[in-house]
Order: sequence, then C-alpha cells, then structure tokens
Amino acid sequence: MFAAILAGGRGRRFGGVEKGLLKVGKKRIIEYILESLKDFENVIVCRDENQSKLYSDYTKTITDTLKGIGPLGGIHAALSHFNRNVLVVSSDMPFLNREICQLLYEECKNASAVLPAWKDGRLEPTLAVYSTKVKPGIERCYRLREKRVIKAIEDLDGVKYYPVEKLRKYDKELLTFMNVNTPEDLERAEKIIAERRIKKEKF
Repeated sequence: MFAAILAGGRGRRFGGVEKGLLKVGKKRIIEYILESLKDFENVIVCRDENQSKLYSDYTKTITDTLKGIGPLGGIHAALSHFNRNVLVVSSDMPFLNREICQLLYEECKNASAVLPAWKDGRLEPTLAVYSTKVKPGIERCYRLREKRVIKAIEDLDGVKYYPVEKLRKYDKELLTFMNVNTPEDLERAEKIIAERRIKKEKF
C-alpha cells in the first residue's frame, strides 16, 4: 500500500507556519499521521525544496512538478512517484484513522478513484485514493489552471463515492476528517488529545 501526505499549503491562517509541524499535545501533526500510515509506504509531497527540507527528517519527500494547482499538483506528483494506487491525505489531519485509510485503499482495487462523500454531496478529496488513471485529468486541469479536484475526475469512469456515514463503524465521531486550519481548530484538537490522555490514565 502506498500513501502520500500533501504538505503544500502555506498555513496563512497560522501566519505562514507549517501546519504539519504544529504540535498537538506532545507530538507534531505529521508524527500522528505517520503513525496512522505505518502500514503504508509513504512520502511527503512538498511545494518546493525549501519546504521539503523542513519535512525531510520524518520520511522521504518529493516536490510538485505541476505547480499552482493546489492539491491536484500533489496528487499528480504522488502518482508519478509510485505509479500505483495512492492514498492521499492532508498534512493537517491529527486524528487520521488507520482502519479507514486501509479500507479506502482496498476499495480502490477495481476503481479509478475512491472519495468519501457526505450526505449533502460534499467530498473529501484529501483523504481519498487515486489510481494512475486520474493523471490525464490532472494534466488537463493544469493546462486550464483549474484547481478543483472534482474537475480532474468528473469524466472518468470507475470513480467510487464512499458514504462517510459507513465509516462511523471505525471512527464514531468521524474525527479522521478533522483538519487543523485555524487556531480554533488547533485548540479543539488539543482538547481532544487531553481528553484521550485522561481516558487512558483512568484505564
């Protein structure tokens, strides 16, 4: 199994701080993610060499080749690197669920891509699995300067939209989808970690 952690964002709402390197509890978010992905061969996809240096102590890093199209550039770099199905996750997800990652990967065995879908139609493109069949769509988006992931897969056969509600079996509160985008999110994540620590100490 293969996984790519997309670190490309600039963390503007944190004053330019790398979100993956933020501490929640005693560890950095990237460390929580790598723990959850220990069954995967993984790589961190960075926007440039400067960012790559910040993450190089944690695992192998690569950089985007198609620049300026957000997560699509990272997905393309990961697919080019592995040339296999790739689980893609964002670098700001401290509560990534290991079983959900494995399930989504398994679901993509006979699919072009697997994206979790909420009841209201929202998709989770940065906790999803993509096959190499997605690459031409991304390259088309690059030529058009289109950043929306859905535009790269909308004409592709064999895309699965996996109901998020079915994933509650593995993650009751669906915290696996929580992104730390703002200081308020970070505060919430700290509280969740503290509550989990208290529960562990009780048992």
